Amino acid sequence: MNNANAVMHYTDQAGITAAPDELLILLLNAEIKNIRRAVVSIKSKDISKAHNSLIKAQDIIDELIMSLDMSYAISNNLLSLYSFIKNQLSQANIHKDPDLLESLLPTVKELRDTWVQASKISRSEKFSTVSFNI
Repeated sequence: MNNANAVMHYTDQAGITAAPDELLILLLNAEIKNIRRAVVSIKSKDISKAHNSLIKAQDIIDELIMSLDMSYAISNNLLSLYSFIKNQLSQANIHKDPDLLESLLPTVKELRDTWVQASKISRSEKFSTVSFNI
């Protein structure tokens, strides 16, 4: 599944047309799910399933990297973080290391939670600036 198809698959799964912030959160949720699947698969010695889950997780990170707008200062920090995550996924896939994946999960969850919070703040600010003429 190529990156564009992966994005469409995850948005179709949610049954919605996602705004960019919602899409980002959906992708990070899928990232977490694939990492968890890989851990379970490695522990149960299903190497093929683990590999497939880790490739999906890497594809999601590739999509996040490609979507960065490098005109913002924070994008360099995100690129470093995404590159770190991708490297860890690659290493975990090469070595079939569930401990490496389990140590990576809090980082990905914190990233997702940060975007969830940013989305809430952004939506709150947008809503508070809307005026109603009655």
